[in-house]
Amino acid sequence: MKGLALAAALCSGMSLSAPILEFNANTPSWSVLNDTVMGGVSSSQVRINDGVLEFTGQVRLENNGGFAGVRSSPGRYDLSGFSDLKLRVKGDGKRYMFQLGTSARNGVTYRAEFDTVAGQWTTVTIPLGSLRPTRFGQRLTGPTLEASDVIFFGFMIGNSRAERFALQVDWIEGQ
Repeated sequence: MKGLALAAALCSGMSLSAPILEFNANTPSWSVLNDTVMGGVSSSQVRINDGVLEFTGQVRLENNGGFAGVRSSPGRYDLSGFSDLKLRVKGDGKRYMFQLGTSARNGVTYRAEFDTVAGQWTTVTIPLGSLRPTRFGQRLTGPTLEASDVIFFGFMIGNSRAERFALQVDWIEGQ
């Protein structure tokens, strides 16, 4: 029966979603990566609470700082079967960055920005083609994202403002 439903969905042009990350016991661990790596003083915390990733903290601008981020531990994620990623998020009305990485050594991440609605769960769609390569916050002209080689996910805030922030992520799906 499932095969017939899948075939009907494909023939009707319906898009199918597949979970990539749900925040439960099998979720990779997450770690903080703030501007303190270059002398800044921003702070953040990350935890998983009742199936939701919570990324909170304070961005500060002293010592040329101004960003806070979190990353998942390395794993293997083949996203080549998807054109978009969907994120269910609840924020504070601020703009955040979503990141994918394909190497833990070269410093290149692929980023896209998204806005949140204060206190409201929303679904954000990020086309994989919209992710742009960066290294240490600077845009690059390449390399292009190899969706089959993703090893980590990340979230970041860096709006050139000293501010408190709070972002919750319920899940990440591919479509």
